[in-house]
Amino acid sequence: MGLELNNSGRTRSAFIATIVACAVLQVALAPQISLFGGRFNFMLVLTASLAISGDSRALVYIGFFSGLFYDLTTTSPVGFMALLLAVMGYAVALMSRGLSSGLGMQTVRVVVLAVIAVNVLYGLGLFFMGIESNVLISVGVHGLASSLLDLVACVPLLILGGQGGAHGRTGRGRRGLSYGGTRYKGLR
Repeated sequence: MGLELNNSGRTRSAFIATIVACAVLQVALAPQISLFGGRFNFMLVLTASLAISGDSRALVYIGFFSGLFYDLTTTSPVGFMALLLAVMGYAVALMSRGLSSGLGMQTVRVVVLAVIAVNVLYGLGLFFMGIESNVLISVGVHGLASSLLDLVACVPLLILGGQGGAHGRTGRGRRGLSYGGTRYKGLR
């Protein structure tokens, strides 16, 4: 589910369906489920999963508008999550260059790092803005609980992202080998 939208209508419709599904889940499900004060952030999940093997410039826009949608659907300050997701989308897209999308170990490491970093920075930001009164509760409890929920929500999107057209006969294999020619070729 990369950002190569000019491949086919099927890829474009899957991309749009993913965005709409995450937006609906953000509005309908996220406010209803809480784990130790932490809540789902499906816009963070969307940005992190699309950023794997995505275009860094496009991910700035996707992250910004996803964060703005999150800010407008919660009681948080408008623009803070938009800033965090724009920076995170750009950074993850740069860090994941060369990684194939899907549920691989390297992909999971990048997504876990990004999700935890955004939730911890968000908790710190809310504390310094005076919205949260205790930094340990804001970061340690709410931030880490939100990270756990977001990582659980990332799994289906990462699995769906790995089923795109990028893994055909000439795609990158499990060990970084190319199956395009008559012989296996190592990484260049």
